[in-house]
Amino acid sequence: MTLLDIIDKNLVIVPLTSSRRDDIIADLVNLYADRKGLSDEQRQYVIRAVTDRENMASTAMEKGVAIPHAKIPFLKKSAIVIGISRIPVDFGGKEKSGIFFLVLASEDNPTEHIQILSSIAKLCSSDIFIRMLSSSRTPDEVYQLFFD
Repeated sequence: MTLLDIIDKNLVIVPLTSSRRDDIIADLVNLYADRKGLSDEQRQYVIRAVTDRENMASTAMEKGVAIPHAKIPFLKKSAIVIGISRIPVDFGGKEKSGIFFLVLASEDNPTEHIQILSSIAKLCSSDIFIRMLSSSRTPDEVYQLFFD
């Protein structure tokens, strides 16, 4: 499975308007939960799982990218929710983050989870890609960057 198999235009938020780490996580999870029809209990479980993982060690990287993630037992298919914030947020790293990739993966496929995280990290090593991503104004523009 590649990133192109997982990225969904309906799971992109531009712009994210929250200014705190936990609110960013909630915004990303809420979009996923709304689009995928999760129950309130499932929604809260995912928020807790991602927040707990983030509390262990920040997923903030260089270049203003953060990749919050969690393995979710009831998830059958991996998903990525992308969020772009105009105002960088303190996500616990050395620098503030403005580009977020929420990765939700099934507990049944840990290899796929690692592959997704690795693919995102590799893609985000490109200064040009990061610049284009952060200047995107719509979900369509973000989505198109992955397919050009």
